[in-house]
Amino acid sequence: MPIDVEARACARVLWDFHAEPMTGPGDGPADLILGLGSHDLRVAHHAALLWADRTAPLLMFTGDRGRRTNGGGGHARWERPEADVFAAAAREVAAIPDSALLLERGATNTSENFARGRDLAAAAGLDVRRAVVTAKPYMGRRALAAAAVHWPGVQWTFRAFPGGFDGYPDERYSERELVHFVVGDLQRLDRYAERGWSAPVAVPEEVRAAQRRLIALGYTEHLVPD
Repeated sequence: MPIDVEARACARVLWDFHAEPMTGPGDGPADLILGLGSHDLRVAHHAALLWADRTAPLLMFTGDRGRRTNGGGGHARWERPEADVFAAAAREVAAIPDSALLLERGATNTSENFARGRDLAAAAGLDVRRAVVTAKPYMGRRALAAAAVHWPGVQWTFRAFPGGFDGYPDERYSERELVHFVVGDLQRLDRYAERGWSAPVAVPEEVRAAQRRLIALGYTEHLVPD
């Protein structure tokens, strides 16, 4: 069932705020592309394109199984860690050799994506000073906020697959589900900063007002308990 006009307008406000980091200028060649594991294989495909475009010589995928890929919400449990599934999906797009690919298979959340990714890079002897992180488009601010705490000392840039709010929904991901996600990710910016899991992010009142309205309309499925 399609969402109504008011909900769509409010969701666009949240989407634009979340995705704004990927509209900034690039910073030249990076040392590493970090692909955050999730249920959305478009992230893996975009990471492969970034690598093929020589954004960085190395590509790392990080992720075991998250809530959805572990069978939450009635979804099928992935048989392999997200990192392995993403690597296979990326190689459908580009011929990435083993020498250019690192897989971190233990992370189950965004904080661990960066913390475990940092440890893997260190174990491999990498000196990462400039890196690109790619994830679902609405995770831009949350990814950079987590990176600031769990992998500091790196100049991070966020990039995600194109399409915008209108292009994200498809036969697998409904527009309604997307609205639940953008509401929940805004809440996570606050909650995770309070718990020391990510850096604080300033949220404009216009964005908070849109979130409050969406919560009042029932878009609460992706919220975390207080």
